[in-house]
Amino acid sequence: MCKFLPARSCLVARLMPILVTIAMSALAQTPQSTVTIPRRLTLAEAESLLLQRNLAIAVNRQQLEVAEATKLIASYKPNPTIQLGAEQYPIHSPLAGSYPRFFTTDSDAGAQPTYTFLFTKLIERGGKRELRTKQAEAQVAAARAQILEAFRQQRFQLRQAFGGAVLARQNLALAEQALTEYEQTETLTDTRVKNGEAAQLELYRIRSGKLPYQQAVVHANVAYAQACFDVLNLLNSRRNEVTLEPSPASTPSGAPLEIEGAFSGTPLLLGLDELQRIAAEERPDIEIARRVLQAGQFGTKLADAERKRDLTLGMEYQRVGSDSSLGMVASFPLFLYNNQKAAITAARAAERSSALQLRQAELQAATDVEKAWQLYQSAQRSLKVFSEENLKQVESLRSVAFFSYRQGATSLFELLDAQRTLNQARVDWNQARFDYQNSIWLLEAAVGRDLEGAKP
Repeated sequence: MCKFLPARSCLVARLMPILVTIAMSALAQTPQSTVTIPRRLTLAEAESLLLQRNLAIAVNRQQLEVAEATKLIASYKPNPTIQLGAEQYPIHSPLAGSYPRFFTTDSDAGAQPTYTFLFTKLIERGGKRELRTKQAEAQVAAARAQILEAFRQQRFQLRQAFGGAVLARQNLALAEQALTEYEQTETLTDTRVKNGEAAQLELYRIRSGKLPYQQAVVHANVAYAQACFDVLNLLNSRRNEVTLEPSPASTPSGAPLEIEGAFSGTPLLLGLDELQRIAAEERPDIEIARRVLQAGQFGTKLADAERKRDLTLGMEYQRVGSDSSLGMVASFPLFLYNNQKAAITAARAAERSSALQLRQAELQAATDVEKAWQLYQSAQRSLKVFSEENLKQVESLRSVAFFSYRQGATSLFELLDAQRTLNQARVDWNQARFDYQNSIWLLEAAVGRDLEGAKP
């Protein structure tokens, strides 16, 4: 388990599968558009596709490549330079009887042909290249953590959309079941009216009350389709990219996907303090802030190192007429105007800003975990209230009311009231399970780690 590793090792362990998948995808050079979406889609498959296709993750993947290239540039030594020169050619004058000279000396001439070859090399002092490299390495680490942060955020959005589709589909099944049960009551009422056991008004009443049940089916169909489109949007896909396998009859009309999934009722085994500790150590946005602060610290050291004067050393070969000579040159800057104090001040301010951002990230993580924990506890209490046992009791009440109405022992109003109570209990039970599952997903997003099955 990740929790048995040191914090930094744990982050690397969690990041490596993602980076390996990205690297494999890059090596294969597979265009995103060729990765099709299966019509039957589970949450695990959707999360795998999210990593391959999501645009926000792809953007951060490109930023990682930029950071790695920047690191490579920062590690380079300054390039040497070569300077070539040719000057002081005597002007050819036929009237004066003189001819151009390129490699000879004329003692009577004031100008002699001069050729210069100068090789110069900048010598950095103060460990500037090492500091630039370390600063760039910290920025690369921040870019890697940014990929995980993008995945954390996009996965939570995907889970919400996926869970919304599962909830809509379950509500659609309930709406169709409720409509079927209502039609049974309508048929029974029609029979009782024809047999003279009930007034015609009851038939009018039950037919007029059928519309909300029909509307519930339509609304659940629309909600399911819209949730499916939200899933496709997060997967950077459209309807025409979904595989054209036969759509089962159970798939709601107009829906591009057949979402397969169920809600979990498994309780978590970790407490609030442990969850906040994990978040402080493992949340990607906190790791990003840590790395940015580290880069800022190296930036301050680099600004201080800029006060160490760099030397430019050169070796020169010069030929003047028919004479050759060697020489050496050295140069260094004079800090008469820019003495690097402003750069040092700016670097220190940036470092302090990064430290505050780290503190804000840590505070935000602690707040997110506490809020998610409160929602989890509330959802857990609601799940206990709307239990399967309580739902069975309400179903039994409706069955008894239906039997009594058929026997003429109870009124239509009492039967319809029992039916409405059952329908509402079923919807509330579905919503309670969704809220509980969503609270776990929210808590996992706040912590930055999967929690179901984790041991204390």
